[in-house]
This record gives sequence, C-alpha cells and structure tokens, in this order.
Amino acid sequence: MKLTAPRIAVLLSSYNGSAYIEEQLLSILNQTGVLVSVFVRDDGSTDKTLQILNKFEDAGSIYLFAEDNIGVTNSFFRLLELAGSDYEFYAFADQDDVWKADKLLRACTRLGEEAKSTPGMFYSRLEFVDQKLRHLGYSTIPTTRGFSNALVQNQATGCTVVLNRFARDLVCERIPPWCLMHDWWCYLVISAFGKVFYDEHPAILYRKHGNNVTPATPYFILELYARTRRFLGENDIPEKVSDQARLFFELYGERLAEDKRHLIQTFLKIRKEGILGRLSYAIRMPVRRNTPFDNLIMRILFVIGRF
Repeated sequence: MKLTAPRIAVLLSSYNGSAYIEEQLLSILNQTGVLVSVFVRDDGSTDKTLQILNKFEDAGSIYLFAEDNIGVTNSFFRLLELAGSDYEFYAFADQDDVWKADKLLRACTRLGEEAKSTPGMFYSRLEFVDQKLRHLGYSTIPTTRGFSNALVQNQATGCTVVLNRFARDLVCERIPPWCLMHDWWCYLVISAFGKVFYDEHPAILYRKHGNNVTPATPYFILELYARTRRFLGENDIPEKVSDQARLFFELYGERLAEDKRHLIQTFLKIRKEGILGRLSYAIRMPVRRNTPFDNLIMRILFVIGRF
C-alpha cells in the first residue's frame, strides 16, 4: 500500500525581501516527499517583494495575504491562524534562506514517528552561508533542551521549526499579546506540554547578510553579544526574559504539571529577592542554557537582577 505524502503548510512572513525571496520560494516548492502549501503574509513591503509574490500567486504556487505592518512576531502568529487546522504539519520560513530538498521530509518523518498524538515541535542545526551561499560554518549543537532551557534561552531558530497539528492548535489557543519572538514562544509552549525534537543535520542554508531578524551567527562572540542583549531586553524590546515567562505563566500556568509550575514560580519569584536570595538561586540554578560560559553569564545576570 502506497503511503500518502504528509501535507504541510509553510508559513512565510515577507518584508522588503525582493533580493532573495524568489530563490527561497523555489527551494520550498521543490521539497521532496511532501505535499506543500505555501502561505505568505506580506508585512507591508515597500520594495518589489509584492511584484514577485504576485507572480507566484498568479501561477497558483502560493496563498498571498498582503496586509499592514504588524512586525515579524505577530505576522507569524497571524499566519498560523490563516493557515487553519487542516494540515498535518506547519513550518516557519524566512524570506532569504535556501532549503535543501529533504528539509521538510526529515521533520515530518521524525514528528510522525515520535509525536503521533501529542503536541510536537522539530528544529534543526543551521548551515551558515554568505549572500552568495558560500559556506561559513554551522550552528552549535545544543547540549540541553526542554522547559528548563526554554524559560531562559531560545535555541529553536524559527526557519528550522516544524510543528505538528496538535502543537499548532495549542499555540493558537492562546496567542500572546506580545513575546520576545514567535519561535521562542512556540519552544516554550511545546516544551511545557509536548515533545521537542532536534536534528543535528543542517537541511537549511541560513543566509547571513546583515539584515537578518534573528541573531544566529557562526561567530561565538557575535552570537553571545546578540543573545545577551536579547536576555537583557534590547532598546526596541524592553521586556526581559522573566517578563515573557510571567506572561506564559498567566496564560498557561493552571495547565502546567506540578514540577514545571514550581520551576517557573521559583524563577519568577527570584527577581524580587534581595541579592543574597538571587545569589543562592544563581548557585543552584535549576534553569539551564547550552554552554558553561552562557550559564556563567546567566548566573551573573541573576545576581545583579538583570533578567
């Protein structure tokens, strides 16, 4: 008996992406072993992006929604809603990468085998390339994942993320009024209530060109700088990691298992403690980032109350 190829909705938020978006769309449409529907929401582009997208829409290759600018995070949540709940899987896509032909099949196969009836999220390693797709390096393989990591670090880069239907429906139940990034929020939600899977194989060429929304980089110092700024709250995103965790607890706290509820309540409480209380928490630190150096920086941030 011939198995039916998995049906997957690819969700792409575009904004002034005319330089690379056609190449990206072609790589998505050329995925093997899956049935792809591409939903593109343009977030108010002012360049030639819409002209390119209109050609794909006229050819019947994509579903296009040209709407007002609401920012990348809200745009992806909007796409999750626009796509509906009829697909088996949902994949986030950036406008400037190139996907290897088996990217989606690897994710769907893994989720189909290991998350058949529970919210499941897949993410993978990145291959960094320059503007001309020349190899630069690879993202770091994480040493830890799960809820204790998701509270304080986003290691699931959105363009690698694939959700199954159960995960998509869970996220759409309670779309947050704000969060640090859509992919981080999905990682937080699914690690709390479902299963998270990581693939060490990089099936995506992640193009670095100076205007990327996400801070991922093959260079350790630059990546650490970007992540630390995110942890502290940047100028345009004054909220901190603990603010995001507090919102998550407000929306989902009553549904958490007892161990996860205790973990997040302790994490939120420590911000109001004096320096001795914060020092004690930093020493035992039940939350974890992915490298010893990252964890050292986080301990310092706990002690000085900047989290």
